[in-house]
Amino acid sequence: MHLKTRLQRHARRCADERGFTMLLAVFVLTITTLLLGGAYIAVLDDSALSRNDLDQKRAYAAAQAGIQAYNFQLNQNVNYWESCLPAANSSPVTVPGSADAGATETYTIKPLVAGTAPSGTTQCDVNNPIATMIEGSSAGTAAGTFRISSTGQSAGVSRTIVAQYRSPSFLNFVYYTDYEVLDPSATPGNPTGCAVHWPSRGNGCQPIEFVSGDSIKGPLHSEDWLFVCGNPVFGRTRADQIQAAGHSDEGTGCGDNSTMTGTFNSSSPSLLPPSTNAQILNVTQPAFHFTGVTKIVLNGGQMSVNGGAYINDPTNGVVYVSTDATAGCPVTYTPFTATYTGNTGCGNVYVSGNYNTSLTIASDNDIIINGNIYPTGVALGAAPSGTALLGLVANDFVRIYHPVTPARDSTTDCGTSGGGNVSNGTGSLQNPYIYAAILAVNHSFIVDNYDCGNQLGTLHVYGAIAQLYRGPVGTGGGGGTGYLKDYNYDDRLATTEPPYFLNPVSAHWFVSRQTECDVAASC
Repeated sequence: MHLKTRLQRHARRCADERGFTMLLAVFVLTITTLLLGGAYIAVLDDSALSRNDLDQKRAYAAAQAGIQAYNFQLNQNVNYWESCLPAANSSPVTVPGSADAGATETYTIKPLVAGTAPSGTTQCDVNNPIATMIEGSSAGTAAGTFRISSTGQSAGVSRTIVAQYRSPSFLNFVYYTDYEVLDPSATPGNPTGCAVHWPSRGNGCQPIEFVSGDSIKGPLHSEDWLFVCGNPVFGRTRADQIQAAGHSDEGTGCGDNSTMTGTFNSSSPSLLPPSTNAQILNVTQPAFHFTGVTKIVLNGGQMSVNGGAYINDPTNGVVYVSTDATAGCPVTYTPFTATYTGNTGCGNVYVSGNYNTSLTIASDNDIIINGNIYPTGVALGAAPSGTALLGLVANDFVRIYHPVTPARDSTTDCGTSGGGNVSNGTGSLQNPYIYAAILAVNHSFIVDNYDCGNQLGTLHVYGAIAQLYRGPVGTGGGGGTGYLKDYNYDDRLATTEPPYFLNPVSAHWFVSRQTECDVAASC
């Protein structure tokens, strides 16, 4: 073929554009596919993130639902925690109404072992729930608390919340008052306006001071202001909460040099006392419901009532003394007119002796302590041990027996019509020991005729004292009357209590702290 012809054909072939459009279309399609694929992957990843975020929120809400479910059980039965429920192998609980949006939320609740539990403890023991679940005194500010974990799950996502529970109680404190003034019914002239917290009180409502030599060995709570004269000591360690509206010196010549060994807290929740102890009467067995003045002597697991033969303590641990409906109780008691004869219709109970079972002795009127009260086998002055606890709950006063001779003739001094001074009467208690949780619902824990006679030594209390108004037990140190104070908190009361002991109004376990675990297994 002629060279020129071949060149012309080659030129025509090179100029032919057939097939180029296909290459361009493939290129555009490839690019479009890549863009669409990228967009799809981006949307898919975002969808997965959105779903994970939704499941995270659902899992957290499920964990919260578990906490609320546990709260409900505690509100129905304050001792629910003792059952160690839910058990460690309990199945997850489905959150009602959660079976939607492609997932079902569940929660699993687990009681957590206390940090102070015996070594090797792996779960709550229903036979020993206190030691295995309740934080002991060495746990510092966590003492008396317990914890649970609630793990919520949604579509494989889990979140775990740990809730710490605490129960407000008079038994959390060695000392509780609503008003830091002398009870109006125990004050000469019976001033009005004393049932008001400082600084709103009227004239005649003299606050009672904490003075040098006073030592409150344990946590304290007062709804009022603490007045100080000198260097009293509050608390044993920083773990002891000293809860009050404030503290200051009371007046001229009184400096506030108090030693706050404990941690002072002026913003703690209020504790309000009940108006009556009648709910204890409701659970009293008929054989242990007495009327009129009653004298009880404890001896191990038995008691003698009004000088009779010893009988076994009640099976539910409750004794109640009511006013005799026929005889009545016509006399209004004050510590300046204390008498121990007559008025036999009053629901007053005298108590002394030793005990080895847990008891609560309650009275319609007063409880009069006329001898040492202590756990069987515990040497006086030694720290209490064992499981036996005693509660003394009076609607009116819890009193220390202190007669004077001759009888005083005035509510304002300790003189007699013959011009002399009265002295301590027969049976006055020297350096008494009281191992008990004490509650005076409407009045005070007080010493009869506390301002008369010679000093009687030191009043030793191992337990807790709760009273509406602060009751005096003496008038100071050397040369004074009555007793110096030695109040010691019984740390067992942080985790257990005497039978049917009264709690503050509307007191239940509450969540004091709530945290989330990063890893459920670490909880």
